[in-house]
Parts: sequence; C-alpha cells; structure tokens
Amino acid sequence: MQHALLVVNPHSRNGQSEALDEAIEVLKGSGIEVEVCVSEGASHMASAIADYGQEDGVVIVAGGDGTISSALESIYKSQRTLAIFPMGTANDLARSLGVPQDIVEAARVIVENKRKRINLAMVNNQYFVNVAHIGLGVDVTHELTPETKKHLGVFAYFGAFISAVKRKKHFRVEIQADDWQCSVRAIHLAVGNGRYYGGGNIVDDESTLVDGQLNLFCLKTQRWWQLLMLGSNLRSGTLRSAERVICKTAKKIRIKTSKPMQLEADGEFKTDTPAEFEVIPQAIEVIAGDMPLPNTNED
Repeated sequence: MQHALLVVNPHSRNGQSEALDEAIEVLKGSGIEVEVCVSEGASHMASAIADYGQEDGVVIVAGGDGTISSALESIYKSQRTLAIFPMGTANDLARSLGVPQDIVEAARVIVENKRKRINLAMVNNQYFVNVAHIGLGVDVTHELTPETKKHLGVFAYFGAFISAVKRKKHFRVEIQADDWQCSVRAIHLAVGNGRYYGGGNIVDDESTLVDGQLNLFCLKTQRWWQLLMLGSNLRSGTLRSAERVICKTAKKIRIKTSKPMQLEADGEFKTDTPAEFEVIPQAIEVIAGDMPLPNTNED
C-alpha cells in the first residue's frame, strides 16, 4: 500500500484531533502517503471517493457507523478497499471487523494490510452494513442525542432502550424470508448483515460479515418486564432460545406493515416499509483485524 484517502467526519473529530494526528503519523511512518479530505456532508464524501485518482489507493473513513454507511455506495461502485478509523459512539462495523476502538491501534491494523471481502446488504436499493430495523430500535435511535452519546458513550444506548420500552408501540408485520412466511403482531424487527449493532450487541451468535446471509429477528408483543428479561439474549445474540421471538436466516427478506413505518439502518434513516432486503456476498474489500468468529467467547 502506497497511498490512502482519509475522509474525516469533522463532527467525529471533536475531542480526537490529537489521536487522529498520531494515527496519520503511524501511516506516514510506514511509507503510506495520506491525502486528507474533511467531509462537508454525505454527497461531498461520495464525490471525494468517486474522484479519488490513485488506482491502488485505500479509502479510510474516519467517523462512526453512520458516516461509513454514507460512504458504502461509493466504495462499492468504485470497488475501493475500505479501512476504518472508528471515531463514533458505537463503532459496530469496526467491532465486526476486529478493528481496535483506539484509532492509533486501528492505524497499525491498516499498516498490517490484512484484507477480507465482506457482505453488503440492501434495503429498497439503499446500502447498509450492520443492522436495519423498525419499531423499538427506531424509537431508541430517536431517544439518543449527540450530547448523551458524547457524555455517556455506549451507555447512552441502554438509557434510550429503557425510555423506548416504557412507551413501546405495536404493529402488524408480514414477513417473507426466502420461502418461509408469517404474519405477526410485533414491537420490533431487525435485519442484520454484520455481527454487531447498538454499541456491541450481537445480531446472532452465528452471524459474521462473510457468511453471505441476512439474520432477522422479530420481537412479538410482550410486557415491558419480559422485554427487559431479553436483555442478555439481545446482548449475546442468543435470541433463538428465547420465547416470543422469531429468528430466521435468509438471502432475501420482505416485510410489509399495516401502515408505512420508518426504517433505519446503521443509525440513519434509509426508507419506509414495505421493504425488500437482500445480501450482496463478498461485495467489498476491507482491511480487517482479527475478526470475531461464531460461537467464540466474547466480552
């Protein structure tokens, strides 16, 4: 590797400028020329990636999961290799790739240059890499604020979850996963492509970014205390053994709700229901660390 385009989300940079400078020096010290682009927004970032002229250069995205999600289409269409400086709150893609949360250590992973091809997912022609959801998960996102994420980090997700549970809303959803289908009354539905979401929760204890599958879980209507009892299952990805939960693995998934609902993915609004999901196996090349494997002991 001789060259890298570093695309920086300036909002993520707040409070991490010194570490970012040190990480850049690690890259330069290994002989990598670094071109820095401070993003002015999603369209500016997409244009910078599309216009990047180094044929064998790597695109490093410095930001959180939402920033990375905004870059996915350009990365995929230009077939650039993606690397990450995790500078968000959850940094779930970094976790799924085994990239350290410390960006100086993440720079050393980039220098090691271990490459993998990973899946991408699409929902209504919008790309995502971690998890897409409707219902309770969207309510949790709405409860989060930049201030709580900045001061509480991943603990902000727990507080937002408790607040959302207290005012849970039910909906009717029709689900088709490959050749299986059902209709159910639910409070939450998620479709995962990666391994982690929501600050370190595991989608499914069998899920990885290289399995070529989507993992769906749907929480049926239940009382608030039953939801809280699911906390450890949600954290560990063991919902298959829980009651009042539907879990399915498929390559294509369709959902239809009784009325249109907002669908978010990677922490950003993507589309409304009805929604069609599909996986694109081995879609993009990434620089990864020691990627977590299914059924391993994880903290």
